[in-house]
Amino acid sequence: MKIVRREVADDSQLLDIADPAVRKILASRGINSVSDATCELKDLLHFKSLPDIKKAASRIADAVEHDESILVFGDYDVDGMTGAALGIRALRAIGCKNDKVICKVPSRYDGGYGLSVSEVDKAAEQGINLILTVDNGIGCVEAADQALKLDISLVITDHHECPNKLPEAIAVVDPKRSDSEFGSTALCGAGVLFYVLCAVRSELDARGFYERTGIAKPVMADFLDLVTLGTVGDVVEFDPNNRRLVKAGLLRMRSGKTIPGIRALASHTRCSLDEVDPHGIGFELCPRLNAAGRIKLPDNPALDLLLTDDPVKADELSSRLDLCNRRRGDFERVFLKEAREDAENTDGKTSGALTLCRKHWLSGISGLIAGKLKTEYGVPCFIFSGENGILKGSARSVPGVPLGKILKRISAEHPGLLLQGGGHAMAAGATIREESLDTFRSVFASLSLEYLQEPCEQELVTDGELDEKNLTLDFARKIEKLGPWGEGFPEPLFDGEFKIISVTPIQNRHLRFTLQSPTGKNIYAIRFRASLREKALIPGIEVKAAYALDVSRYQGTERLQVRLEAVEPI
Repeated sequence: MKIVRREVADDSQLLDIADPAVRKILASRGINSVSDATCELKDLLHFKSLPDIKKAASRIADAVEHDESILVFGDYDVDGMTGAALGIRALRAIGCKNDKVICKVPSRYDGGYGLSVSEVDKAAEQGINLILTVDNGIGCVEAADQALKLDISLVITDHHECPNKLPEAIAVVDPKRSDSEFGSTALCGAGVLFYVLCAVRSELDARGFYERTGIAKPVMADFLDLVTLGTVGDVVEFDPNNRRLVKAGLLRMRSGKTIPGIRALASHTRCSLDEVDPHGIGFELCPRLNAAGRIKLPDNPALDLLLTDDPVKADELSSRLDLCNRRRGDFERVFLKEAREDAENTDGKTSGALTLCRKHWLSGISGLIAGKLKTEYGVPCFIFSGENGILKGSARSVPGVPLGKILKRISAEHPGLLLQGGGHAMAAGATIREESLDTFRSVFASLSLEYLQEPCEQELVTDGELDEKNLTLDFARKIEKLGPWGEGFPEPLFDGEFKIISVTPIQNRHLRFTLQSPTGKNIYAIRFRASLREKALIPGIEVKAAYALDVSRYQGTERLQVRLEAVEPI
């Protein structure tokens, strides 16, 4: 275990925060104002600086006023599904008639990612006047051309990296556009659509629509439970603006103000909505929403779950998703074992990247496998599978190696190698021909090496040693209040050296420790999912540990819980 301590940052702009330990934690994460620390919804960035926002709001408002048919076209991951559900729910609340707005989420295995020419043709057959994308569309040039040809208005809302040539559409709203003046590039797809719909409501209000029709003007914060799921599920950066959205969404969920589908889904997990946090959403709710789409189930109940207002139906759909998630776990264990075997027979660790392929692997599980291997090997990893000479792959990266930019470079520098590709810095996807696999493997590794001169040694970044006076329930509460914690805004970890007084196994998976500090203070700690090496630790030895402070709640009482993230002999 390599421990790297964060650099001490200037906290002089946070002096209104009394506790110096809290100021240190915030400053080291780039927080330089109290408003960015507290992340109240009233400080949310305004929609007006998003590119094409006025055009998008005006066209959608026209469709609402004139009872035009709208198709909300989403994506098959959590962000795309929550975005599609947001589109339906919010547009109906804004003023669309129920039968005038529909949504579709394509299958990962049948149709694939993004708006396609065939989907535009189907929309025309259905009499759709306006297509509104969420979490896709920025690369759909051909589909946009087809929509123009068929006289279907197209409004694109997306958050992925933008190509040099944008699709021809009424509006293209993407905070990553080069001409964007919006104060954040970290919104997820559902987050971008949320902003667009806020602008639509504002436009309709300015036109006197609500006064004229008597329709109640919706409170847009009511939809932040869906935005929160999309933000956590897509693992986008928790910059101050996203933290404002997520914090407000979590508060709604904890107070029971969430849709029946989320309540039902949580009831089938270990995630209590009363205390829900990003970790519970990311490891309990999101995998179940993704599960059916990953295992090639012909009828995916996830979107129906997010759209239903019937608690009984929501419970039935949640049960199905829970079973799908168990089946997904079975596939993942088998495929991961095979991928590890293949990885051991490659030079990926030294060449700069891993690119693995077995045709029978399910593409819906490729990203999970890539995520595990990039952590184990410390290099970016692409996992491919496919049939009929076409391979589809998912990639996960390590810090410093931007997958989205690498795929753009491959497309520009090696024309024809990519049939399709794109994504974020840390996650991406690509489609190639089977005969191009070796070439792609070489090019991907070479470009990765430009960003990563040597494989990443797995390390824990901590906030240093914690003064013993702060090993208290009160300080744990302060840390909890600073959240939500997530990607790009990691929860505080501390490190120190201790002596093991006692260690007790729990269910042969976890370990409960009594540790003694250098000053003789006893500390009670737990290590969840302990490794074999950690299970071999015995009383009397000296260890170094990295740990977090939690507030453990049970039957109305609170206590301090020291959660070990790593522990090993000195």
